[in-house]
Amino acid sequence: MLEASHIRTGVKAKTWKEAIKAAGEVLVEACSCTTEYIHAMIAAVEELGPYIVITPHVALAHARPSPAINQADMSLVVLDEAVEFGSEANDPVKLVFAFCATDDASHLQQLSKLAEKLNPETINRLSEVEAVEEVIEILGC
Repeated sequence: MLEASHIRTGVKAKTWKEAIKAAGEVLVEACSCTTEYIHAMIAAVEELGPYIVITPHVALAHARPSPAINQADMSLVVLDEAVEFGSEANDPVKLVFAFCATDDASHLQQLSKLAEKLNPETINRLSEVEAVEEVIEILGC
């Protein structure tokens, strides 16, 4: 589901844009997308609102498939301090997953596996991690 190289803990971000950028930069470093995709993820929230905050404390940053995507992939950043995304029901956000997909269907299986694991207990445990190894243990990656 997530590779150790795609997980960051203790990430500092003062705004939701910085949080999305941090998660997106992991995907850029993996050559899964370009920085244009990071801009697209931010633009999607600016246009549609904080729909990516899918459950309390968790955002799932993404944008439409585009030429800026090289391969399907996913990252996770655990923020040092939670940030507001503007979601009345689910703010503040501490965990930011970012994913990119080359088409609308290619990432559904991976997202489904992630959704199965994101129960309140798991989210609380992930929010407190300090090391990548802890994330891997909790999610069973």
